[in-house]
Amino acid sequence: MRAALTASRSITVSTGDGPLFVYSYGAPRPGLTGGSLPTPITWLPPLTEPGSATHLALTELSATPDAATIAHHLRWPAVDEWRSLTTVPAGDAWLLLFENTVTDVTGRPLPLTGPSLLLPGITAPPAARAEWRAAHLPAATVVVVDDSANLAHPPHWSAGLSPAPSGALLGAHRTAAFRYALVIAPPGRPVAPLAALGRAALAGPAPARAVVCPGERTPRRRPHSPGATRPAAAHHRAPTARQRCAPRWP
Repeated sequence: MRAALTASRSITVSTGDGPLFVYSYGAPRPGLTGGSLPTPITWLPPLTEPGSATHLALTELSATPDAATIAHHLRWPAVDEWRSLTTVPAGDAWLLLFENTVTDVTGRPLPLTGPSLLLPGITAPPAARAEWRAAHLPAATVVVVDDSANLAHPPHWSAGLSPAPSGALLGAHRTAAFRYALVIAPPGRPVAPLAALGRAALAGPAPARAVVCPGERTPRRRPHSPGATRPAAAHHRAPTARQRCAPRWP
């Protein structure tokens, strides 16, 4: 896989078959567009009116044959956020793992009532609380899975496969973490196995991280493709906290 900086503070993630999507990390509302996506995706803190984001710094941009990861810090009017987006191929399907932490900077409790992911090209109706939801589109089958450790799991689903931790309250200066798996497969695929794939990605083991930047949460697990082997550990000097957390790109 490849992840490359492109114009206008965006990153293109590609495989050997071509681009999968462009992530506009510097946009007022960062999201994914183009490539092989069946619909644009906007990724937000779970607030009814989050406002606009200010990008602070990219902290990770990496790619291996098995995965590509983008991570950055950003600031919204009511919360500071760290987020990580990992892309994993899975046969003729592929998976996106959305992971973020949001910290309340308002000085007062903050209701978390808005959706975290917006998929405007999907017209699935709202639904009561459920672990996952799916939609069959002409160009793809799409499944979104909520992590069982998320606040207010299972979430309420607003229109368009958009999970929201309805009823949750984030205390002043407190931090909450959220993770979602989104699986994209060819059209007409059975959705239960795809949901299981997303659940397995959320539950898979991850190597420990020696350094965690301010505002980051240590990932509990790393998504992986079924049957993929882990590369041997590299022998190198671990970065210091200052090196690991320093902004590396604008």
